[in-house]
Amino acid sequence: MDIPRAPAKRPIWKRRKVMIVTASLLLTGIVIAGFNVNPAGMQVDASGVSTSVVQRAPLIVTVQGSGVLRAQDVRLIAAQTEARVERVLVQPGTPVKTGTLLVQLTNPTLNRIADESRWGVEQAQAELNALRTQLDSEQLNQHANVARAEYAAESARLQVEAEADLFKSHIVSKLTYERSQLNLKQLDETLNLERERLTKGQANIRAQIAAREAVVARQRAILQRAQDQVAALSVTAPIDATVEELNLQPGQAVLPGASLVKIANPKELYAEIQIPEAQGKDLAAGQAAQVDIRTAMVQAQVMRVAPTVSNGTVRVDLRLLGGLPQGARPDLSVDGTIEVAHIDNALQVGRPVFSQPDSQANVYRIGRGNVAERVNVEFGTAAVSRIVIKKGLEPGDRIVVSDTTNWRTHDRVKIR
Repeated sequence: MDIPRAPAKRPIWKRRKVMIVTASLLLTGIVIAGFNVNPAGMQVDASGVSTSVVQRAPLIVTVQGSGVLRAQDVRLIAAQTEARVERVLVQPGTPVKTGTLLVQLTNPTLNRIADESRWGVEQAQAELNALRTQLDSEQLNQHANVARAEYAAESARLQVEAEADLFKSHIVSKLTYERSQLNLKQLDETLNLERERLTKGQANIRAQIAAREAVVARQRAILQRAQDQVAALSVTAPIDATVEELNLQPGQAVLPGASLVKIANPKELYAEIQIPEAQGKDLAAGQAAQVDIRTAMVQAQVMRVAPTVSNGTVRVDLRLLGGLPQGARPDLSVDGTIEVAHIDNALQVGRPVFSQPDSQANVYRIGRGNVAERVNVEFGTAAVSRIVIKKGLEPGDRIVVSDTTNWRTHDRVKIR
């Protein structure tokens, strides 16, 4: 007869081990499930996220700006006197040669003044010639007076010498001899006076001639000024150039100093670029640059940097190197890129949105499972699209460079 037996009980230590293993598996499953369900504070679509990898490489730091081409040799011709436009012979865009007549002005008053000035010069010159003739005559008379005085003195000297021997022989009385000596003395003094009068007369003649010549020179200057003003009524091109501005009509009145024509040499151009003031601190003359004139890229060099900021920008003038490409002309819109620094071995990354050079900011570094974690980074020198990393990232790190403004309340973000 079979007797049923009760099942044997498992040892208590085996039951505890099973419970521990079961609990561990359950906890692991919960953690894994938690990560799979919501690994971070928020989730974003990867299609809207731009990233960049930190690396070491040479970095060329450039700044960019927009501007226009300018002519180096620009001439603005202004009216010298009040006048009226008689003829306009060219229009903007016309190439002209040196001496080409651009505009003809008229002013009858200037012609009258020029004629009167010419007469004034002729009168002053005639008066100068008459004075020279008069003074020459006076000078001749004075020379004659000196000659007569010399002859009289010499005659008296001979008489005294002759009477000296006769006086010793008692043939001539003492009174007669002394009278002859006194006469010689008077004649010598007369000669000296006539000679002095001749010298002073010559100086006086030079002074009168100089004064009269100054009058003639003044009249000639007045005539020259009048002739220049008349000549300026014929407005001509001072250089080979192209007419840029000319807004005159026949019959129009112009005042002294009014702008008549603006011309420029189209073969000598430079680029005038406006750089944002935040990027202008490292600009200096001599730096290499490139100018995009739409049809070609032209090598250039920084020629001048404005010492002041105007409307939030710094003006930079770039000298174009080599020949000008076809289509280059004054006032053409261009873009300029200037190389301000070159770093041979820079720890760098694509420049995140809103990042600034030499500053600190939070960025999102992407780790395992495409989870982006917020880290603090210290930036250094920045180029247009790249920026140097001073602290906070290592080579190979991948960060988010697109706008993360909506993430700022989350330390970790899941990128799907």
